[in-house]
Amino acid sequence: MAKIGRNDVCPCGSGKKNKKCCLVAEGAPPPSVAEAIVPAEPGPVCHSCGRHENDDEIDELNDRADHILDELLDGRLDAAEALCHDFLEDFPRDAEGHDLLSMICEQRGQTDRALELLRRASAIAHARSDYDAETRRHMRERIKEFEVRA
Repeated sequence: MAKIGRNDVCPCGSGKKNKKCCLVAEGAPPPSVAEAIVPAEPGPVCHSCGRHENDDEIDELNDRADHILDELLDGRLDAAEALCHDFLEDFPRDAEGHDLLSMICEQRGQTDRALELLRRASAIAHARSDYDAETRRHMRERIKEFEVRA
């Protein structure tokens, strides 16, 4: 059975991307991060489809994160960073903003700051059940790569 990714069509039949529909976190033990942040969980989950009650906020978060990533990939670091700081103001307890800002810092050669932000993002992702195991694993791998380069 093939693994369903965040951007694949959700298997529930909604027609939405999995990350915006029924993406359910797989159990993964949190890493030992001293500065782990334990943010509030999203709203209650619907037992029939697995979506959170505050899905409009989740959709906004995903759309804005995608826009920041597009700016970053297009090389518009200043625009991506400004958008990212606004994103972090609105969603301070979400890993995406910290992860995206770490990528921006990495592109600018600010590896210490990038590693700090990535560790914060990883701590958030490991403390919350709505992050999938693949995202958590990917963050741990990126942290290891940073530590090897340091």
